[in-house]
This record gives sequence, C-alpha cells and structure tokens, in this order.
Amino acid sequence: MEIKAIILAAGSGTRMASYSNSSPKSLLEFKGEALLSRQLRSFAEAGIKEFIIVGGYLIDQMNSFIEMCSYDIKLIYNPFYAQMNSMGSLWFAREYLEGDVFITNGDTFFEKAIFLKLLNNNNEYVFGVDESKKHDADYRVILSDDDVLDMGKDIAENDTMAEYIGIALIRKNGIKLFRDLLEKTVKNGNYNLWWEDLFLELMAKGKKISYVNVTGNSWFEVDEIKDYRKYQRFFN
Repeated sequence: MEIKAIILAAGSGTRMASYSNSSPKSLLEFKGEALLSRQLRSFAEAGIKEFIIVGGYLIDQMNSFIEMCSYDIKLIYNPFYAQMNSMGSLWFAREYLEGDVFITNGDTFFEKAIFLKLLNNNNEYVFGVDESKKHDADYRVILSDDDVLDMGKDIAENDTMAEYIGIALIRKNGIKLFRDLLEKTVKNGNYNLWWEDLFLELMAKGKKISYVNVTGNSWFEVDEIKDYRKYQRFFN
C-alpha cells in the first residue's frame, strides 16, 4: 500500500489576519510559490504520491489551487473549522487513516531529507524533532535515548530537549489504535484539541513514540506575520 500524507489546512490563521483575510494561510506565497505547493513538492520528491488535504477557511480558493495541481489530491471540507482545532479536522479525514500515513499541517515547510529520515524509522509512531530549537521551542518535547517521554507547549524551558517540528509518521501496525483513539476523542466532544494530543493517550497506554532528530535540515512553520516575512528570505 502506498504511503499517503494527510495535510491539515482548515484554519483561518487569525494571528496573520492582515494577510490571511484574503487567502488561506497555506496558500500564502513565498517567492511566487504557495507554501502548500512547496510542501507538496517536497513530499513528492520523497516518493509520496497520495495526498489528503482538509480545508475549511476560504475553501473555494483551496479547491482552485488543487485543480491546478498535478498531484493526486483529495480535498475534504471541514465546515466547522472555526469551532474546531486540528483534532476535529483530522476526524474528517479519518477514513484515510490506513496503511502508512504522514500527518502534518499546511502552514509548514520541510525539505525532502526530513521525510526520508522519518521513512527510515520503522517504528509504529515517529516524530520529527529539532534539538537545535530547544531554547525557543513552541511545541516542546522531553526525550530518552530513542523515544519521546513527554510533549506539549507547557513544558518548562529547562526541561525541554527539542522542538517537535509538526510532522509525524504513523505506520500501518499502529494506525488502527490511533484512528480508534481519534474517533473516541471526538465522540466525547474533545474536538478542540491538537491532533498531536492523541500521542499522549498512546503514551498512557504504554506505546512508544519514536523520534528522528532533523537538526541541520531545513524546515519552518508560519504562525505569525514575522514568520512570513522572515522566511521569505529562505528561498531564492
């Protein structure tokens, strides 16, 4: 079965309102090319051919973008994007949680080498982390020699060992449990969580969350206007 990528891109990007008022954040251009286009190209260069994109905000623009793409993309609409967090968006793509699946967000860029590093790890659940970003990390992780011990935005800086870079690979032997936890979480009304919170549930069940250190490889996330301006200089 082919490896697929689920890309969550439904949000309105309220922290970037002056730019995202007229465009989904993932379609903002970096040197003339949409951020989402750059992400898809990196995935494709790593051999990923099937994509599921969950859209919501300004869905017509997302649909127009996809119609112009040459990739195999299935667009799913989350009509409740304003009331849900990424957990709810992932729930709309739950039927595609089978086989080996990458999951990430549409406001990120990764170079091809990052995908290849994750693919070289055969464990059930694999995170990408960057140990060079621990002092200014947003989503923080605590690590052992080969797995994630704790994760979240509220981990103290002194305890932080790396930043989670916003992408995970779930292998087919772990996907059913992951999907079952997702469905249970949303059924219980907890659709306002981050989708990564499911990994805390998996750790509570004794599951190992492996990680790959991508320090030195190129990646970034666009959360705020300063990020958008800063990373314009990233590309030629």
